[in-house]
Amino acid sequence: MTSLIYLIRKSIKNNLKELLHKPGKLILYLLLVAMIGGLAFFSNNVQPLPENLAPMFIFRGILFAFITLFVALTIMKSLSSGDVIFGMNDVNFLFVSPISSRKILLYGMMRMTRNSFYASFFILFQSSSLANFGIDFGGIILILAGFMLAMIVMSILSLIIYNLTNSSPKRKRAVKIIAILVYVPLVIYLAVSFFQTNDPIEALYQAIHSPFSSFIPIAGWVTVGVISLLSGEVVTGLLFLGLTLLVGIGLLIFLLLSKTDYYEDALVSTESDFEKRRAIAEGNINSIQSQTTKKKVKIAGTGIGGTGVTALFHKHVREVFRQNRFGFLSFASVMISGGGILAIYLIKDVTAVLQILMWVQIMLIGTGRGLQETYIHYIYLIPESSFQKIIWSNMELIIRVLMETVITFVVGGLLIGAPIFIVLASIIVYTMFSLMLIGINYLFMRYTGADISVGLLITFYYLAVIIIIAPGLVAAIIAGTMIGGMVGTVVGLLILGAWELVAGLICFALSRGVLDYCDMPVMKKA
Repeated sequence: MTSLIYLIRKSIKNNLKELLHKPGKLILYLLLVAMIGGLAFFSNNVQPLPENLAPMFIFRGILFAFITLFVALTIMKSLSSGDVIFGMNDVNFLFVSPISSRKILLYGMMRMTRNSFYASFFILFQSSSLANFGIDFGGIILILAGFMLAMIVMSILSLIIYNLTNSSPKRKRAVKIIAILVYVPLVIYLAVSFFQTNDPIEALYQAIHSPFSSFIPIAGWVTVGVISLLSGEVVTGLLFLGLTLLVGIGLLIFLLLSKTDYYEDALVSTESDFEKRRAIAEGNINSIQSQTTKKKVKIAGTGIGGTGVTALFHKHVREVFRQNRFGFLSFASVMISGGGILAIYLIKDVTAVLQILMWVQIMLIGTGRGLQETYIHYIYLIPESSFQKIIWSNMELIIRVLMETVITFVVGGLLIGAPIFIVLASIIVYTMFSLMLIGINYLFMRYTGADISVGLLITFYYLAVIIIIAPGLVAAIIAGTMIGGMVGTVVGLLILGAWELVAGLICFALSRGVLDYCDMPVMKKA
């Protein structure tokens, strides 16, 4: 164990030394700390009036659904390749060292805690959204800790599920059935409540506060624990979070005692992750897709239309319909639009949901096909300007975002009777925000030569988005406050949308030549 402690201590020491030799990274960390301090000040000092606070049960439902989503993704991953708790350097050095496999597993759990923190870090940036529920910065830290606990326990469970179900279709099917059956009582209770009350909001309220929700493993326990502590019910909160912690410890002990020779199972997930990263570095997108899915590609049609740079857009449209028979109306689009419509119906505020969806879009914008084209050499060979290639390669993403936005805000606005001008202004703000995010992505690529989703750059990306949108946001708030009423809200939204368009065009202008002057991402080895 001494050698592992030495390894951890040395890694921390080397990271600190790296900051001294790379002032840019040190400045980035200082800016990050300053930004977190600003968010803490904002959360503790800028709170809505009690009568303007959104009902806490809505946040409870959102937190429960969010953790459930990660639980589902983790189970799906555990049935295919297991969770990644080691790196290839650990495989090459620790797995062959004369160190107990139990100690190495504990070391992997420590690394997993760090990864869970990185995965949960985005919660700190939700202060403005959580302020609508009366949650201060201390509450945000509590939510972060609860989400990290859920992530850690699910990672341990993922490794156990993979160990028990590997090469056994019957066991995999059993895990899927059990995972679904856990939520069946809640769904039945929700349906019964709806038929009894004929009120969807009251039915949701009863379902969220029912034991069928509270006692669902991981998602229910952590949600009740966090909400109870936020509400001042310390005993109940500690009870449910303590139960989650005890289950995690029990799962870890079971893993240590039942199968200490986990190397082969851990190696599969670690090696798969390494190969995906290498495929990204080498631009082999097809290899990534073949590793992540075993579905056969549907031949909806052959050939692509368009000439010159427009062929990129037609290529993406063809890929969209091959992947999904409904084209742009994918499962993810339905989930985003459906969730947005439900949130508008519950919160009764289009602009509040707009803010939440904008934060979600920050994380999703990098999944478009346009940015993936930069990892394939074809886009570099088209004899057109870099600007035209950027626009046409992202046209599919822009259309998809516009479609999701129109469905979400039009349907949600009609359900609550929102003014048509606020709905239209929200559509403009969200669409222009997505355009601005695309510009920021290419701006990063132009001057860093790397994808912003890599390592520490993602944190700098969040910071850049906040700084770039801040002038328009401040102007919108001032104008909206001075005018007041619905007119002020519409004017503020239009000012924000106009600024996003200007900022996006500036980012595109500054990143001009990104496909001509910066090194191809495909040439960067992981």
